Amino acid sequence: MIRLKKLASTLLGIFLFLTPCAWAGQDDIFSGKISLESGVQQGHGEGLSLYQFSRLLVESHNEVLPSLTLGLSGEGDWQTSAVGMIPSWPVYSTKNLVNVEADNQASDNGTDPYSLRLSRAYLSWTSGPLEIKAGLSSFDWGSSYFYRPTDYFYPLSPLAWTRDQPLGSDALQASCFLFDFLSAETAVRWLQGGTSEWVARLVNKGIGITVSPSFADLSGRNGLGLELNGTFPEFQVRLEGVDWMFVDGHASVNWIAGISTVHEGMKYTAEVLRDSNGEILGNETDRLPQATYVFLSMTGSLWKEWKVSPALVAPLEGGPVLFWPKLSWGFSQQWEAGFQAQLMLGNWKGPLDLYPGRAGLSLGYLF
Repeated sequence: MIRLKKLASTLLGIFLFLTPCAWAGQDDIFSGKISLESGVQQGHGEGLSLYQFSRLLVESHNEVLPSLTLGLSGEGDWQTSAVGMIPSWPVYSTKNLVNVEADNQASDNGTDPYSLRLSRAYLSWTSGPLEIKAGLSSFDWGSSYFYRPTDYFYPLSPLAWTRDQPLGSDALQASCFLFDFLSAETAVRWLQGGTSEWVARLVNKGIGITVSPSFADLSGRNGLGLELNGTFPEFQVRLEGVDWMFVDGHASVNWIAGISTVHEGMKYTAEVLRDSNGEILGNETDRLPQATYVFLSMTGSLWKEWKVSPALVAPLEGGPVLFWPKLSWGFSQQWEAGFQAQLMLGNWKGPLDLYPGRAGLSLGYLF
């Protein structure tokens, strides 16, 4: 009961913070989604158990002035199960300088984690070729689908159950068009403990080809990255990677290469991911120091209201294959039902053999 009261009071605080700011903008105050999900999970060597996942997402994006934009979003997530399970949302090892989130992953019984966060609260100012964003903001780096190595600050786990934008950073970001085809970007963020991290990027957009070298100075390591993106009439190719240099002197390269095409309204994607230090899939695997994964997916509409997005994740080193079907049905303008699952196919040992299986039905209301 105490935990539920804290959840309600925190969400109320988020609403009280967002409401006057949004009213200062346009008539449409908020958009968002309320969703409920129930299903079953099965850990390694365990039986089936029930779980539920509830979520509230609230967003606002308004032009305060012709050149000044206010962006806000907050969310609350609550998950319960008979036994401990991986949270549906990403849990980050780094904390912002101003902590406006609460993750209770280690609850009394380990089965009902919740997350409360003000995800984004920023002002964006644009004048000619220059754009400056300050506050709790997120970043749009990288172009891969399964995983983005050059999304330096908060790269989502490739297997995250919730695939929305990650938690924002207390940051200052600036971008400037040097020429019509070339822009420079830089961002610095501040973390608890007084540390700071920064990223610098060049974005060179040619006709159908984008080349983006980047450099990151992070806590404990530096990264030299490159993103290549080529768009052709029938397909798109991508290559994205980072050469990490750690303070202890060792180095490793993480990269992903992919190709996508569209046929009769369905988008097909194939990507190969190289995890050189076992951190990309993190605690969701047995953390092999080196592993290569193949990701296959298709996304599109079967009918007007039905959308499908099945995917397959297979480690080339052998072991279980993860099958990830998704299905959604927008049966009215504001209501949608959905199903998704992460099913492990095979019982032999490999990089994914410790990952739990899961399947759930959801109902969401959009406002």
